[in-house]
Order: sequence, then structure tokens, then C-alpha cells
Amino acid sequence: MKKLALIIPLAFAIAGTAFASYSFLDTFVVVKNAKKITFSSTFDIPLGPTASSSSNPSSSKSSKNSKTSSSSTSSTPTVTPTEHNYYEGLTAEEIETLFTSTKVFKEREHYSDSDIYIDITTHRDDADTTTYYVADIRIKNLGYFRTALAKDQFGQNIKERTSDICKRKKGILGINGDTYGSQEGGYVIRNGNLTPGQFRSTKNLERKKPEDLIVKKDGTFEIIDERETSFEQVLEQNPLHVFSFGPALVNKNEVTVTERDEVGVALSGNRNQRCAIGISSPGHYYFVVSDGRNNESRGISLYTLANIMKDLHCETAYNLDGGGSATMWFDDGTGNANDLAHLINTPGQLQGDSSVKQREVSDIVYIGKEQ
Repeated sequence: MKKLALIIPLAFAIAGTAFASYSFLDTFVVVKNAKKITFSSTFDIPLGPTASSSSNPSSSKSSKNSKTSSSSTSSTPTVTPTEHNYYEGLTAEEIETLFTSTKVFKEREHYSDSDIYIDITTHRDDADTTTYYVADIRIKNLGYFRTALAKDQFGQNIKERTSDICKRKKGILGINGDTYGSQEGGYVIRNGNLTPGQFRSTKNLERKKPEDLIVKKDGTFEIIDERETSFEQVLEQNPLHVFSFGPALVNKNEVTVTERDEVGVALSGNRNQRCAIGISSPGHYYFVVSDGRNNESRGISLYTLANIMKDLHCETAYNLDGGGSATMWFDDGTGNANDLAHLINTPGQLQGDSSVKQREVSDIVYIGKEQ
């Protein structure tokens, strides 16, 4: 018993010394990576804002490569973004300052509130022939990553302008979708809705690369090939959205198109207006739209677009409908279409035509809080 009485205090002393040493090293010596931020995502639509700590207002932050600044089910999964080089040098507290306790909206440039951060920058391609626009998006709730249908109806040949859909949904940032309504096949799911007549489970193998994009309910992206994937296997991925246009531009950090790849028959070789979405990590996304087919902007190839997405550190990126459909709309989230709400890009132009003409589309992808 005397030995035991001596051993127990000695053990506590050793443990205490070890813990104190670890705490000192962890605090002052060991270099640590940026902390992860947990994004809570709920998929009952509509969603209200999630709780978040108050933060300091931030100035808009340009992309590193900028040349010109300018449901059928209900769940509450936790989304933890993977560590990525994009966040290198930023602490969790510094990332949090991107969000603002009150809404900030700057025309053609910036939106932030306690849950959503959007920063838009304007660029020229490496050949200095085309203007494109990059929207850096960070959201704390995956439910703010939404899609909407033309006239709120699922089906073929139902169309509406991107801006009109986005305004009706009180979206903050909207781009055109995958023109699913112009195709008879291709997997389609929107907002996790598996109600009969509100999704499509048939394939479209007429595409050169019948690749689809799954936006999962954990906030990640997955590229699938319809030639090798059944709809039942798609459902096993727990999809929030499924897009069927393509092709994939970046997959697992690698560019997956060549300089010769194109979508169908291009009107001007392989240089066209483009629209793409990409993911850096769950909760951190990019929308990219380019101008084209006019004297100021010739357009870009899929290969150039893919390299733009990779340069933005997108782990996965996907090509959406382009050409005259390529549209980016920016608003303050009220849907009032006031003087500040506007088109970011110049859609619908052909050579020698200086007018701006939005093409009506089947659907849009947008960031917003209200329906």
C-alpha cells in the first residue's frame, strides 16, 4: 500500500509535466495549418440564415490571377472543408472576416453578409483577346447553393431569361444552368427533388463525353460518366443537384479536356462564350463566365476555361451551357431589380452585333437565401 501511495502521485506528476510541455509546444513552437471551418448544411427549402459569430467588415478580395480588378429528404449533415492551398496563410479568424455582420453590396464587385461571401473580379485571358468574370463564393450553409427552373416548371422547352428567374427567386448571384430542357436525356436532379415528374433518370449518350456533375449533400462535387453509371448509382451519391451538359473541365485536380475538345458544333471554332462552376473545398465555390463572339472578346476554348478553373485551385470544375446562353446576373438579394442589379457579362452577342441579348434558358444555378 505504501508503494501504491508513492506511485499514484508520481504518475500524476509525470502526466502533468507531459501535458504542460505539450501545451507549450502546441502554443508557441509547433507551426499549425489554418483551422478548418465547419459549414452546417440543411436541405429543407426554403432556408433561413444560420447562426454565425459576428465579424468585421471586409474589403473585396481579388483572385490571385486577376489582371483587371474590377427534396425529398431532410437532413442536417456537417460539412468540413478540406484543407487546401487556397487557404494557406489564412487563419480561421481571418477567413471569418470575409463575412460581415450586416449586408454589404457593391455594384459589379462584392456581396457579403453573416453567411454568404461573393467577390467578383474581371480578367483578360492570357492572349488578351477575351474578358471573363470570376465569382469567388463562400457559404456557411449549403442550402444557399440553389437551382431554379424556368417558370418554376420541370420539362422540355420551357424557357426564361436568367435574370428573370434569379430576380423571382431573390437570388444574389445567378448563372445559366445546363439547358436540360433542350435535351431528351441526361440525368437531372434539382434541389434534391425526387418527386415523380421533377427529375430525369434517362441517359444521353449522344454527347462526345457524356459526363455529369453531382453536387452532393456534403457539399462536394463528383464527376460521373453516364456510360458507366446507372441512375441508381447516382442516387447512392446522395445528390443535391445533378447537371448533364459538360464535359468535365477539371477532375481530381487535373485538367480533363484537350485543346481539340468542343461542345457540339461551335459557331466560331473552339472560341466561344463559356460558363462553368467549380469547387475549391465544400462551402467554397467558383462561378466563371466569359464573353465572346464580338470585337472586344473573341471567346475562349474549353481547354483555356479548364486551365482558368485549375488556376483558381478548383479540385473539380464542370462546363455548363455556353454560347449565347452564358450569363451572370448580380443582385442584392431583394429581387427588386433596382439600379444596382445588373448583368455582369455581355451575353448574346454575335460578330458585328453590339446589342445585349439574354437568351432564354431552362434553368439557372444561383446563390440566395429566399425562394
